[in-house]
Amino acid sequence: MGDIMHGIISRALYSFPFRLALSVFLAGALFPAQKIIENPERPPAKNAGRVLKLAEVWRIEDAGDDFFFKYPHSLQNADDGSIFIADDEQLLKFSPDGKFLKNLYKKGQGPGEIEGNLFFFLHGKDVFVQDLNSWRLWRTDQDGVFLEEFNFRGAADRWLLGITPNNEFLFLTRVWPPPNERTGKFMEILHTVIALSRDGRSESQIATFRPRWFLMPQGARSWDIWTSALSQDPALLYVYSGRDYLIEAVDLAAGRIVKRFQRSYPKVPHIEQEWERNFQKKYGAPPIEYDSDIINLHVDGSRLWVETSALDKAKGRLFDVFDAEGRYIDCFFLGAGRTLMNVRNDVLFALEKNEDESFRVVKYKIEVEKGKK
Repeated sequence: MGDIMHGIISRALYSFPFRLALSVFLAGALFPAQKIIENPERPPAKNAGRVLKLAEVWRIEDAGDDFFFKYPHSLQNADDGSIFIADDEQLLKFSPDGKFLKNLYKKGQGPGEIEGNLFFFLHGKDVFVQDLNSWRLWRTDQDGVFLEEFNFRGAADRWLLGITPNNEFLFLTRVWPPPNERTGKFMEILHTVIALSRDGRSESQIATFRPRWFLMPQGARSWDIWTSALSQDPALLYVYSGRDYLIEAVDLAAGRIVKRFQRSYPKVPHIEQEWERNFQKKYGAPPIEYDSDIINLHVDGSRLWVETSALDKAKGRLFDVFDAEGRYIDCFFLGAGRTLMNVRNDVLFALEKNEDESFRVVKYKIEVEKGKK
């Protein structure tokens, strides 16, 4: 939508609210709402619902000397096979065979230094790091050597999602209602995906979503879930923004949603925790009857792995698989005690716990199974 907007109006002449309203109008007029692709409850794969057959390749376990796994939460593969893992105040680099190389995390407020938690994104030979405390963003090489920092005005609550095909930054921005309107009720929080040039001078809005939060004067509680994943190109951004099973694919170049797909999904009853009951009693929030249908999205080549809310104690988490057209083609359980961190072709990385509650990261090869369609 951003390219069309630039061809019609000038940023110097119109305010942000006007441009937002106009972009919404044009999106509806020029790009009619996409029809939802309906999928059945079961996919056509003959062995759907199996436990995925995996063969361990190697594992990473901290020895307590060079690094210590607190809670590894993000794993990405570099083009040369190197592995990067984000943890609490750590950005760890490993060789392709799982050997520890170095910690790229530098505590501080100077160039290339981090104040708290971080998000990182690999792009070619570069590592882009965002400090989630100060919202600063910079670029290093894969050995952690600082190269440049990007200075953007109003960068607070701007989350880096990746790099667009036009080599722009892809951000998620959020707009919150003023405090005086947060009176203990559900409110929509505008989540807008934007493309921003490297110098910060050119910005275009790509798509806006409206997940709900329960807001009160003393704070907020998320209700709808937001999660996204870039296609491998990366031409598409897959977005889940709600509680019901619906995925939307955003064409980054066109600036519009090009696919919307879902499947018939049985709701998973929510197991209420004590803190939730206390929260509801104190602030009048409604109880959560069912878990959000989708937890996370993972791209595997041209396929999309959907991490669902269905969890079997013996089989682990249920994953659905969709093809590039949004068709539901397969499903399987990952195995008890495994949390998916990354998948690429026939290899996946899972986070697991040892008997002493410490973490390990395991690389698995996905074995070809008889009967797989």
